[in-house]
Amino acid sequence: MKWHLIFALAVELSMLSDAFFVGPPNPARRLSVGGVGRYEELATMTRSTSTATTTLSAYPPRKRRGGGKNKNNDDDNTNEEDDDPDYDPVLDEPKGRQGDGRNWIEKSSPIGIGKLVEGTPDVTTGETDKETDGNYDLGLNGVSFQTGELSSRMYDTLMTVAMKRFPAGTTSLPSEIEDVYKLYAMDITSKEAVKAALDQNGLEIALDGEEESNEDEGMWGDIDSVQLIDPKTGKVEDDEMYETLDDAVEQGDWEPGQPFNFVVRNVPARLKEMDISDFLSNLDPDGNLRGEAKEKGITLPDEDVASLKDLGKECDRRVNVAPFEAEDAKTAYTGDGTKGYNIMSRSDLLRDSIGADGTENGSTLMHVMDALVSHGCLVVDVTDNGTKYSDALKLHKMWNVASNFFDNVDGDAEVASSLPGMQIAEGAGSPHAAVGFAQYGDGAMSFLETRIDRDSEDRSIVPQEAANILGSEGVASMVDAFDTMCDVGKDLVRVAIAAANMEYDAFLGQSEDDLENSDLPLISGLTFEEEDVAGVVGEGDYVTAAKLSSDAAALLADELIDDGKQNSANSEQGIINMSPHRLCRYQGVAKKDDDGKNKPASSNKETFGAHTDTSFLTLVPVADVSGLEVFDEAAEKWLRPELLARQKWEEQQHEQGKDPAAQTESITVFDDESGEERKVDLPWHCRYVVAMPGELLQIGTRNEVGAAIHRVISVLNGEARISAPALLRARSGMRLNLSKYFGNIETAGSLLKECDGMNMEDIHNALQPSSYRD
Repeated sequence: MKWHLIFALAVELSMLSDAFFVGPPNPARRLSVGGVGRYEELATMTRSTSTATTTLSAYPPRKRRGGGKNKNNDDDNTNEEDDDPDYDPVLDEPKGRQGDGRNWIEKSSPIGIGKLVEGTPDVTTGETDKETDGNYDLGLNGVSFQTGELSSRMYDTLMTVAMKRFPAGTTSLPSEIEDVYKLYAMDITSKEAVKAALDQNGLEIALDGEEESNEDEGMWGDIDSVQLIDPKTGKVEDDEMYETLDDAVEQGDWEPGQPFNFVVRNVPARLKEMDISDFLSNLDPDGNLRGEAKEKGITLPDEDVASLKDLGKECDRRVNVAPFEAEDAKTAYTGDGTKGYNIMSRSDLLRDSIGADGTENGSTLMHVMDALVSHGCLVVDVTDNGTKYSDALKLHKMWNVASNFFDNVDGDAEVASSLPGMQIAEGAGSPHAAVGFAQYGDGAMSFLETRIDRDSEDRSIVPQEAANILGSEGVASMVDAFDTMCDVGKDLVRVAIAAANMEYDAFLGQSEDDLENSDLPLISGLTFEEEDVAGVVGEGDYVTAAKLSSDAAALLADELIDDGKQNSANSEQGIINMSPHRLCRYQGVAKKDDDGKNKPASSNKETFGAHTDTSFLTLVPVADVSGLEVFDEAAEKWLRPELLARQKWEEQQHEQGKDPAAQTESITVFDDESGEERKVDLPWHCRYVVAMPGELLQIGTRNEVGAAIHRVISVLNGEARISAPALLRARSGMRLNLSKYFGNIETAGSLLKECDGMNMEDIHNALQPSSYRD
């Protein structure tokens, strides 16, 4: 079973969990499992923090549904609970109130409001749709849940905001307005204490988005039996009890900072989804399976990829579990039409498109992370839906150069023999920087590996023999196309790393760190604006942190990614670009039968096997003949992005009333030589570039974005497929500076910490199979 399937299974099993009572929460783990809900939160500037310090002594461990033998008495074939008057066999849980006296929890009705069994009619409404797992009543002690300290912080921040709405010099507010803010602070404090209590019992509050908002007090439950506690003695004042929070404020003269007990009724709640760590612990209580997995180099879903060696082995494992079988073009997977499969417009990635406050565009961030995290690739339209054609024309020229190159190699034996074999590129500063020409499988695969000579006058390419065949115009076209793809890649790296920096609070200030280390229940589920009011963190702090996240990511992309240009800050970089630009041809060569006659080539053959790249990104301009496949770990299928691009092209053609079957589009360009306009028939595929994350981006995003598993499938009926990928690797001579690019070292994780200060070439070396395979 693939490990990401366990997550879906964990969600299913969470409803049948043995453990209903949950102890103090562990720090939440961040896992890359093909989902991007948290990036939607980042995109809408929403933050969630964990709650809880106090544990209710509530329900004991839950028994398995359907009964079973008592494990403590093998000779007893009956279930003791069948005869237990305090146990409900229908709901499979204890009856009545559970707790320690000061803090307690119980179902709102002896027979339950809401449902725990799918399809069972609700006793109140008769509905069978499962919306909540029940309504609960809770009694909470103010000292245990520190309602005094939290309410003080709430009120102080509310008043700070309120005073800004009054004329300068105002020192106090009317008493009736102060009472409103006191009531609001009291209500928010109560709600957060309830969230903490539910969390400790494996539950979470079950409200829709509108109900969950904090715009109206008291909408999430009915509060009564409020008791005010004397802060000095810790005892209830005069044994007085108030029916509502409003009465406590008006009649009891409650002041912020004063602890209070309360009872809340009819709080809708549902069982929390089981944490993957808890699930695996229940599955493997003795840790034997975990130990075996570690010996075999398998990283479990609740374990971080903690080192470069772990990363290499994890990539190997993911490659090995991907299916080998291949589909033909007619049945190949092209996505399900959801957001992550949408085409990204080139201009949306530019820094010019970020917010006025310097933060990343939320919609762009969400789209990028959805595609890369869930599906392993993103298709970018460099024409912005047919409005700008300069980059597409550069790719068009490159395709012509690539086609002519292979025609020359096939047509002239001397041309082919003049090309050097694969060899180390002198001046690159790395033994892994190869250049040259190679053919495999009787010509089934041909590769020309080129790199830019950044010190040459016109940024020529090596090997020189290839440059001679391509000619000066051909070389210029190759370099222009590389620059186009590299610019796309650098912007994508910026967005992805900025998102991860934001996700891990990498650039939040010390005041936020102090707050997160507090033992008070924290505020969860609020928008940034609401959190500012609640006193958790100022909106300005988050905006600043988000801007710094983007700035640092942009700096990383500029300094670490080798774009084949000079970098004055790097005196150690080699003169040869570390990022190769390849021309590849995958020829569907027919096999010979026993009579020496050609047999048709298979259309369902894996030509270039599944692998990951040691790069930040691999950019593949969409080819006319599809063949690139990326393993979509969310769909558990091989995705054919070139067919996806074609599908989007045809949809757009149809919407514009044009022929969806067309292979070209006629555009008007300005001819610099003649000074006149002319028509160009631009092949459809010149619009699109596929971006696939590599191992270096997995490191940079703290394992949020996994390196894409991809391969090449043989082409239909022997038709050749030409490809021209650019692999964006790191500059030689550069070191990974953790604090510079990734902020607070405490948020980095062990993998990034291992890489801190390392030469990027050493990181690249450590990810080669010879380094991590035992």
